Amino acid sequence: MKQTIYIDILVGINLFINYLLLLCVSKFLTIDGKRKRLIAAASLGAVYSLAILLPEVPPVFSLLTKLLMSLSIVITAFGYKGLRELIRETIAFYLTSFAFAGFMLVLWYFFAPQGLLIRNSVVYFNISPLGLILLTLICYVGITLFHRITGRQMPKNLNCRLLIECGGKTCSCTARVDTGNSLKEPFSGDPVAVIYEPVVAGIVPPRDSCNFRLIPYDVISGGGVLESFRPDRLTICFGKERITTQKVFIAVAKTRFGEFDALLNPDLLQTASG
Repeated sequence: MKQTIYIDILVGINLFINYLLLLCVSKFLTIDGKRKRLIAAASLGAVYSLAILLPEVPPVFSLLTKLLMSLSIVITAFGYKGLRELIRETIAFYLTSFAFAGFMLVLWYFFAPQGLLIRNSVVYFNISPLGLILLTLICYVGITLFHRITGRQMPKNLNCRLLIECGGKTCSCTARVDTGNSLKEPFSGDPVAVIYEPVVAGIVPPRDSCNFRLIPYDVISGGGVLESFRPDRLTICFGKERITTQKVFIAVAKTRFGEFDALLNPDLLQTASG
């Protein structure tokens, strides 16, 4: 049986779905996603949805094409902040997409709604404008409630400035709160801030100092140890707001983190006081 596809419904539904998926990623990773960028990325995904009109393509070609499309959507939505962040955001986008696809397959299997079609990884189904509005409200409320129940509360602006004091010396740098950074000093359990080496080169204590540590780490590309030290004080500045803590270790990294000098463990915002 042939299915009639209306281009306006196809593009509109996939615009809504892609915006919803990107909003999920933004909330789950606590990314400060700009609405204009999310809409632009969702619109790009809606254009890609026209692939449903093409003949079925071989699985390998479909996989590569889908990957390139996903990368372009994620970069459009959140910008490029380095390969590590891109991989993390893309994985989150895929996991959210898989969850949505699973929901659609369950809907298809148990209820067999008229007009539902999934082809070339694109979803199409007929829905009234009122139904689309109600579905949008329900999904958004659900995402918001889930985030409030399970998510860590973060400042809206994840970019900040650090002031590090150690041995009577002070340095400052730009930083970003990294929700993927769960690094802690293994003995004390204190969270770790990872800072580009040239920034703190002038205040790092000697290796035989009691404040010096070697902290093991694991990342996608491998693992190792980072030289680190406990500063006298770390001050985190969000505009006029300041958070000060001594329960922190500073790990020294050989490479910079895109436009930032440092990445913060989010636990610093929970344990710090000031």
